[in-house]
Amino acid sequence: MGVVMKAAGLEKAYGGIPVLNHFDLSMRAGEIYGLLGVNGAGKTTFMKILLGLQRPDRGQILLFGREVLREREGLALVGSMIEMPAFYEHLCGEEILSMHLSYLNAYGGRHSAEMGVRTRAGQEEIREALRLTGLEGAGRKPVSQYSLGMRQRLGLARAIVHRPKLLILDEPMNGLDPVGIRKMRELLKGLSGEGVSILLSSHILEEVRYMADRIGVLSGGQICREFSVAEVAGEFGKAFEDCVIDLMERRS
Repeated sequence: MGVVMKAAGLEKAYGGIPVLNHFDLSMRAGEIYGLLGVNGAGKTTFMKILLGLQRPDRGQILLFGREVLREREGLALVGSMIEMPAFYEHLCGEEILSMHLSYLNAYGGRHSAEMGVRTRAGQEEIREALRLTGLEGAGRKPVSQYSLGMRQRLGLARAIVHRPKLLILDEPMNGLDPVGIRKMRELLKGLSGEGVSILLSSHILEEVRYMADRIGVLSGGQICREFSVAEVAGEFGKAFEDCVIDLMERRS
């Protein structure tokens, strides 16, 4: 499988305190990568750098073969949900997605078309994104009437409506009940099966264990340990949670 994203030697500090320190990570097409770490370990910082929302002090990120810090066109192929998604409260779900697509078209311009991004999707694609996220009956309801779980699902619908090739999800299970978590898991696995690469962080270790193809533990500003699915099942078994927490605490 080809590499869709490669971060090399990333460094980022706030007030002289390093958050990322010679951080390296790569992702292949169609894989789900689970990024684990304690609060403040740098997970969200890395995701924001990857999305061009922050700049690193040093280092490089290649996104679909392009250096994202210089050529931002590759971001048109990315969908994201970082931290708690925010919306205009008076708009309904369908309007939120339509506005997002208009923004992507204005941002991506001709590069979006060249790279195969469907930013001019019509009502059929919007309805499909709402259906996939379990919001088919709430698309015309104002966001002010959405529950926390519904807002989380709308955030995911906004991330996938333009059919991205890479999804970046920061705590996607927040606010979801057990049924919602299962549906989210099934949706992400399905997207992965269609070739979408997914980078996700979560504090629900067991969910990451069962969803991810590879898992990286972020501590001390670096990926201090990486596991494949086979290693998790064979080497750690039921001790997986204890092992991950030990790694987080040892170097955090």
